[in-house]
Amino acid sequence: MKMYLANEVELEPLTVSGEPRIVQGETRDCLSFHFPASAGLEGINAAFSEENCESIRIVEDGGTEHIHAGYVIRVSLTLTPTEDDGGEGQITVTMAQRTYTEEQLLAIRRQAEATAAQMTDTQLALCEVYEMMLGSGEEVSDNG
Repeated sequence: MKMYLANEVELEPLTVSGEPRIVQGETRDCLSFHFPASAGLEGINAAFSEENCESIRIVEDGGTEHIHAGYVIRVSLTLTPTEDDGGEGQITVTMAQRTYTEEQLLAIRRQAEATAAQMTDTQLALCEVYEMMLGSGEEVSDNG
């Protein structure tokens, strides 16, 4: 099994499991990714950032693909020693999905940011027009 994060980092988890959990006072879908300890705790920690987990693509050994969006809330990152793999241990990272309400608020925030950027562009364009009018020698009145 392989998985690809939003930044196209490729990882090979041993298993992936999902279940609902209560996280931050909300029942959320959660995905747990299990890696051998040799993957390195620091590397797994760095890979599973909020930005990287906006989109997670899992490709099963048979070629079936699953895309999971919005699993950006870190629930846990643990290194557990195990006996069945020669004592190497296993790293488990669990990520929770944003709720519908959080998704809607994020969409509104992004729209507001886009609108603010458009307003800034409009203001700059108006300043350029004003400067061109001043530069051409035309008289500009404050009365409109």
